[in-house]
Formats: sequence, C-alpha cells, structure tokens
Amino acid sequence: MAIFGKKTAATAGDGEDPKPSSFSPQKAKAFWDRAQVVHESGNYEYAMQLWLNGLGWDPTNFEAVKNFLRSADAFLNENPKGKLDKSTRAGLTAKGDVRKFVDALLDFGVRKMDPAAALRVTEAAAKIGVREAGVLLGQHALALANQNPKSKKDTYIKLLDAFEKLEAFQLASQAGEIATRLDPSDGDLQVRVRNMLAKNTMSMGGFDETGQEGGFRKNIRDADKQAALEQEDAIAKSGSVKDQIVARAEAEYNQRPDDLPTLSKYVKALLDRGKTADELKAMSLLGKAYKDTGQFRFRKAAGEIQIKRAQKTVEKLRAAAEADAENPEAAEKLQAAEAALNKLLLEELKLQVEAYPTDLTLKFQLGKVLAGMGDHDGAIEQFQQAQDDAKIRRQVQLEMGRSFLALGGWDDAAVGTFRSGLEGIPDDSTPLGMDLRYGLLCALQSKAMNEKNLEAAEEADKIAAAIAMQKFNYRDVRERREQIKSLITELKA
Repeated sequence: MAIFGKKTAATAGDGEDPKPSSFSPQKAKAFWDRAQVVHESGNYEYAMQLWLNGLGWDPTNFEAVKNFLRSADAFLNENPKGKLDKSTRAGLTAKGDVRKFVDALLDFGVRKMDPAAALRVTEAAAKIGVREAGVLLGQHALALANQNPKSKKDTYIKLLDAFEKLEAFQLASQAGEIATRLDPSDGDLQVRVRNMLAKNTMSMGGFDETGQEGGFRKNIRDADKQAALEQEDAIAKSGSVKDQIVARAEAEYNQRPDDLPTLSKYVKALLDRGKTADELKAMSLLGKAYKDTGQFRFRKAAGEIQIKRAQKTVEKLRAAAEADAENPEAAEKLQAAEAALNKLLLEELKLQVEAYPTDLTLKFQLGKVLAGMGDHDGAIEQFQQAQDDAKIRRQVQLEMGRSFLALGGWDDAAVGTFRSGLEGIPDDSTPLGMDLRYGLLCALQSKAMNEKNLEAAEEADKIAAAIAMQKFNYRDVRERREQIKSLITELKA
C-alpha cells in the first residue's frame, strides 16, 4: 500500500494529515536549498546526497527528483565511471521504504542505462506512491527493457505491477502486452491487460476524476507535458520537433546560463538539429564554458565538433573527385582538405593527450594519426604507451607492427610485435586476427628478402597458405605467396 497518497474528498475534511510524521516539506526544503548552493559550487556528489536527504522528508516532490538527476548528470560528466564515495550512501538519513526509494534513486542516478537499476527505482517509487517521478522513471525502465534482447516476461510483469500502482494504466497495458507476446499461453495476464486498457480509457476521459476540479483540463496539461518528453526521447525527430526542442533548451539556458548540465542539454539539442549555424553556436557555447570553468571537457567537445565539420568537407570533396576523376582541380581540393583534417586531428589529439595523460585510448588515436601522416617514429612512441591498456592491446600492436614495417630496417621488431598481438588470441580468423596474421606474413617476407632468410620465407609461405584457405581473395595474399615461393626457390638454389 502506498504511504504517500493524494488527499481525496473522503479525507480532506477530517482534520487529519494522512501522511506519516516523517513527512515534512519544511525540513526537505532546508536540504534542497543547500543542495542548490552546493550544486552551483560544482560539488555534484554532495549535492546528490542533499537532494536525496530532502526527498527522505518529501519523496513526492517531482522537482527535487529532477534536480537530483541534474546533479547526477553533472557528476557523471566529470566521473564517467560513476564511482561514488562510500560516505555518500552512508550519509543518507531516510528510513524504511522511503530509504529503499532514495537508495534505488542513487543507484539509478549513476547507472541510468542499467535496466535492473531503472526497474528497481520504478518499483520503489510505486511502493510508496511517488507517482509523477515513478511514471517518468518507469518510462525509462520500459524503454531499456525494450532495447534489451534478453528481457524476460518477469521484467514486464514487474513494470505492469508498478505502473498499476502508479495509476499509469496506458504504460501498464503496454508492459502487459509485451509480456503476453513473450508468453501467449497466460490467459490471466491477457485478462489483466484488457482491464488495464479499460482503466486507461476511463482515466484518459477524466471519468475517474468526476467531482474533482479541472479533471479534463488536467488531462490536457499532462498530455502536453508528455508530448514534450516524447519529443526529446524520440529516435527520429522531424525538423519542426527539433526546432521546438532547441527553443525549449535555449529558454532553459537563458534562465540558467551558469548551470553546466543545462548548457550541455542546449548544446546537444543544437547538434541534434545539426544546422551549420547550430554547430557554430555549440562551439561558441562550449568555448565560453571552457573559458569560464577551465574544464577541458568543454574544449574537447568543441574540438570534436570542428573535426566532424572538417570530415564532412572531406567526404563532399571526395564524392566530387570520384564523380569527376579527370578533373585535377577536384583532386587537389580533396588533397588539401585531407591535409587540413589531419593537421586538425593532430592538434586536437595532442591537446587531449596532454589534458588526459592516463587515457591510453587517446594515445592510440594520436599514434594512428601520426602514422597516417608518415611520422612512424612519433607513432611508435604513442603505441608503446597505449599497449598497456589490455582492452586495446591487440589493435595497438597491429598498428605498431605496421609502423615498424613502414620504417624499413626494423623487420625483427615488426615480426615480434605482430607475434605478440597474436599470442593467446581466441580466434585468429576474426578481422583483427586476419590483419595480424597478414602483418606477420608481410614482416616475415620483408625479413626473408632483406636477410636472405629461408626460415622466415618458409614461415611466411605457411601463413599465406593458411590465410588463402580461409579467405582466398584476402588482400594481395595470392600475389605475395607467389613472390615468396619464388624467393624460397632462389634461396634454396
């Protein structure tokens, strides 16, 4: 049974507060006033704790839930892994089912794309009757469940139960219908879904609010609010919808120009619409945020927009050059644009590596750009550091082996690097596995030719044969095998 229900005509005149003694909007407000100050100071994790402690006194306040999620978004922007200090949870003061709700909300705040976390917070909200926030959280949980191919009937039943408690009958029927598709034999569930559809019809018509002021008008306002949410969540947005989203985000930003999550929302809306003026505006906003805060992530985001714009230019010029292959001017324009893009990539990645020296993925990306520009010495320096990241080690060693080979005179280093990349690989027939084997083949062939090394030539021949057996037309492997066989004959003579 919900412990924070709405007052109805039956209870409004009895002189008693149906809420328990632990419900105190005044005490909640003291926490929230402090939370706003702390959020604006940039201490987002502490702000999250304060929002939640306020919700312990008034969990029905939807604005406080949204403000908590705003602080959580800001925290995640600075801490992408979402790791919280132990004192954050330990400092929560709520008790009982309300404590379960704020605990679940804290988990959800740092793991918004986790279906289990979204389901738990929805169930916790439904249990204590936190309707407005519960519906919003439940919509997110339902969307995540639909995106997860492993979602089971039980997940949708739990969502159905939660939505029914929250009197969100349309969402309850949606969850129930999906559950029936997963188990068409459940007749009781089908009856329950029909009941949810009937209740939704009554609710949408305002019939369940007969005698309450503004029943029909309230439904219209709720529909407008829901339409705005659906516009922002839609995967494919029309131009007019995108214009509306940008206008709303701009209005929010103008009201709170110093609030970084609001800025990020405005930038995202501009980039989603994607006009040239939008991209330039986004870069300007991010540049100002970097200047005001000193946070490099804003400088990085502005640079990434500039790179994407340069990439679009290259793609257009490449299409034009391919369409008019006999036009030397088109080829020259493409070459100049590619050089400008490489220079921009190099400058941006150097800045990012300097700002995030422990991010080995950035060093890998910088190495690839350097290699593409012919600076293999510089590339190898970056690759040697980046290979310490186990997640990208094989990809790094593939590129490093290629750079050693391109330098000339480093055949043994190239062979050793490709071998290291193949060591312990679960399946060498994957695209990465094939690339590493091909790299080793090329390095062994080069070693055999430069050193007149029969053993290297014979190993290269075996690798070429094995690759051809798996994929006969793989790159130039057949031509290379013919060259290697001629070399073996020559070395044996």
